[in-house]
Amino acid sequence: MSPSTLPATGQSNGSLEYEDVPLLIDGIKSKNHSQAGLPSAVETTTPGHALGGDLAKLFSDNVVLKIWKTAVEHIAREDPPQSFPETCPQTGPQAGQYQYRDAEFWTCGFFPGSLYCLLERSVRYPQAFLAEAGSGVRERERLRTELLAVCRTWSEPLHDMAGRKDTHDIGFIVEPALRRDYELTGSARSFASLVRAAESLASRYSETTKAIRSWDRFVNNGNNFVDKESEFLLIIDSMCNLDLLYYAGHHVSSQRLIDIATSHAHTIRATHLRPEPSMPGSSDPMYSTCHVANVCPLTGRVLQRLTAQGYAAASTWSRGQAWAILGFAQTYGWTGDATFLRTACGLADYFLLRLREAPACVEQRRVGRHVPLWDFDAPVDEARPLRDTSAGVIAANGMLLIAHAAAASGDFARFEKYYRAATTIVDETMALCYAKDTLELVGQESGAGGVGVVARRASGCAESRFDCILKCATANFNENWTDRYADHGLVYADYYLLEFGNRLLQFGYA
Repeated sequence: MSPSTLPATGQSNGSLEYEDVPLLIDGIKSKNHSQAGLPSAVETTTPGHALGGDLAKLFSDNVVLKIWKTAVEHIAREDPPQSFPETCPQTGPQAGQYQYRDAEFWTCGFFPGSLYCLLERSVRYPQAFLAEAGSGVRERERLRTELLAVCRTWSEPLHDMAGRKDTHDIGFIVEPALRRDYELTGSARSFASLVRAAESLASRYSETTKAIRSWDRFVNNGNNFVDKESEFLLIIDSMCNLDLLYYAGHHVSSQRLIDIATSHAHTIRATHLRPEPSMPGSSDPMYSTCHVANVCPLTGRVLQRLTAQGYAAASTWSRGQAWAILGFAQTYGWTGDATFLRTACGLADYFLLRLREAPACVEQRRVGRHVPLWDFDAPVDEARPLRDTSAGVIAANGMLLIAHAAAASGDFARFEKYYRAATTIVDETMALCYAKDTLELVGQESGAGGVGVVARRASGCAESRFDCILKCATANFNENWTDRYADHGLVYADYYLLEFGNRLLQFGYA
């Protein structure tokens, strides 16, 4: 068996007790692996059997078929796509159906990235791809052979985005799909687009502020920032776009790109992190985060700390905290600078503390404490606590990177702590928020999307259609926006869920 599902029971007083499930730490320490220093699961038949419980759903056929159905049906209408999936409402006249955004929107890269996560599984981890007995062998093989072409169709518009210098989100836009396209197929075009996108992102760097400008403007019912000469806006999400700079910088031996990324990370530590009291008996630092900082373009001094998507400027928006955990963990992976690892741990520890301190109403059917509220300081509707599954799975990815780094350095106590936390978050998310409608593969001679196999609603399925894998996300519930989105599926919640599964496979934990 491999590291097992690690359920936890949260008590109403905010305490947390993990069940005593062995992690096979001794086996991890002693086993000889092809990648030095990396812990690995003991080999099993399939990842689902290895993990068990609700975590097994990470590798279910239904996860693949959800993405495939949306992909094929949409390119039957738009080829190549001119709009991209974003949210999936849980109520209303379009409940269960993906709502689309134009290709310029910052989330456009996540659905193509989800397709490429599936391609990565099919190539590198075939034991985790369409491994259930329910699908016909012929249909499974047809999907495998057609997957790359569908991935390429969906990623085609992203190449034109690589030259954009009007956004710091270019990493989110191009890297999820095009990096995998390059790594899995050797595509010179995708590699060139990644490098061009990194240069575009670097063009927004200011030597004075030692940071990359996140937004050119920030305007809503409560804010009006439009003057780039006197305002320099930085957001915590920016930490997760640095991966693009490091990746391109190392591949083309550009120390400039690498240094820009590292400089920006140090700046965000100073502008966005708020020191919090350490846990009793511990000297380890903890940090909360603000979402937006406005700094002086001439001095780099912080002028204001704000929020755009959280509850308030002084609150801790859970997805912002999650972006920080993942971003600093990624930055440590590239730099080896222990400062960034300590920062990621301090952010993760605060995230976990706030999960423990959430009110008792978050627990449903003995799960839910580890599915975060949308903002840790917002008022809570006890009858229907508003959550954000995207925050949970993003944070879990960061914690898994921390655990992996700890194992590589021989710190198995830290590995166990963060591995348990990461898998518990995802396990409870799957238990509470996994959409239960089921699909099946069907062959066709020709038709939707020009492919030979499609996914359709499974016969006998009583659940309503829901295009996303996960429910209960909150894209933006800040009161200063006319359009507020909550209680829905969200494309990047699904993407980071798939990426979490792939990371488990990559690290040998599944």
